[in-house]
Amino acid sequence: MRHPFASRGPVGNDSSMLIDRYLPDCDRTVVRHVVVEADPETTYDAMLAADLTDTGPLVRALSRLRDVPTTLSRSLGGNPATPPLERLRFADVTETEEWTRLADRPGEEFVFGAVGTLWRPAIEWRRVGPEEFAAFDEPGYAKLAIGLSVRPYGERRTLLTYDARTATTSERARRNFRWYWRLVGPFAGYVMSRALERIAADAEAITRRSSKRERDRVGGRSSAFRRRLGAAVALVLAGTYHFVLRPLHRRWGTTDGEARAALPGDDLLPDATDQVTHAIEIDASAEAVWPWLVQLGQDRGGFYSYDWLENAVGADIHNADRIVPEYQDLVEGDIVRLAPEDYPGSSPESAPEVALLESGRALVLRPPGESPAWTWAFVLESVDEGTTRLLARMRSNPRRSTIGPFASVPALQRVANYLFWEPAHFVMERGMLRGIKRRAERMEHAEPSPRA
Repeated sequence: MRHPFASRGPVGNDSSMLIDRYLPDCDRTVVRHVVVEADPETTYDAMLAADLTDTGPLVRALSRLRDVPTTLSRSLGGNPATPPLERLRFADVTETEEWTRLADRPGEEFVFGAVGTLWRPAIEWRRVGPEEFAAFDEPGYAKLAIGLSVRPYGERRTLLTYDARTATTSERARRNFRWYWRLVGPFAGYVMSRALERIAADAEAITRRSSKRERDRVGGRSSAFRRRLGAAVALVLAGTYHFVLRPLHRRWGTTDGEARAALPGDDLLPDATDQVTHAIEIDASAEAVWPWLVQLGQDRGGFYSYDWLENAVGADIHNADRIVPEYQDLVEGDIVRLAPEDYPGSSPESAPEVALLESGRALVLRPPGESPAWTWAFVLESVDEGTTRLLARMRSNPRRSTIGPFASVPALQRVANYLFWEPAHFVMERGMLRGIKRRAERMEHAEPSPRA
């Protein structure tokens, strides 16, 4: 019968399928299709490389049963039995004694064939080349052609087709083949279905691995890009902080002259290696601002900053909103605590003393001892009768500091100061200056109570 896929028959004429050139008319045909979730190129490669001996135990058992007559015949004739194949691929099948490669269209179709007395226990094979295959008509034989093809079947999907055709060369051979086919036809169909499943599984596994490698490659590029982007962003942020933000917050509120000018208390630490000056303008006289400075301290009027934050770390600071008379008697040598006496990690630096007191103008604190780690000065400069500049200056020599977990490691201490203590000091001191400004201005401009 004419195969339904044939377009033209004769060898040498153009045809939609290569197998049509070699066996356009046949007595029996077996066609199997399977849709593979892989592209045609991958499927074609998997088709040639699939191991046909790895299609399940039943297929291997049936294959051995089919070979029993041939094995017995060889043994009775004194010829050694052919050892069973350890691996059989479609790409290798044409290297056997029985099969001949007829044609191939790489990436699309692969056709091979054989001529023999298939119905005999010991098959007589005839070696017929591709040029003679279509015209071969010597009586008593069956010609078998097998075509494997792939066609696109949607995006990244393939229609894999197995097409086996058999044509006999005489009436007697046709009758013999008919009885033979009744026995082996189901077996042949099952074997080829299992082979197609094996090919599909291999192609889809290759596709999954390839997709994973691509995702990993893209992911690797994305990760590398993110790392480079993160590093670039971090570099920009670090540069912005170091060259723009840090200089600003280290002299927040000051004029150029105030930041460079000498202030009371500078001489108490002549070898300071670091200096930070902050300032704020207050719409009140120096006499109205001074009492708020005098009552600074943890166990006194507080520091007028973010007491909720200070208390969150157990500093027990309570900011006063009024002038407390009992806190106004401050002299040089008095202690102004920064934290409770029993505060964890406290040191002499937690209880600085009043090193300089110029009433109405300057208050300077420093830790006790001959070589203090820092001085903290508060200086009032009158602008006019009702306006005052309040300057706060911290001068320090971090090598002498005993505060913090890295005090004994100078390099780590510098890193801690840069990343934590400097920004923290700015935030808290700015809050303090604003707190003093708000309190002093409120009291300066409060209306006097009417007399009874």
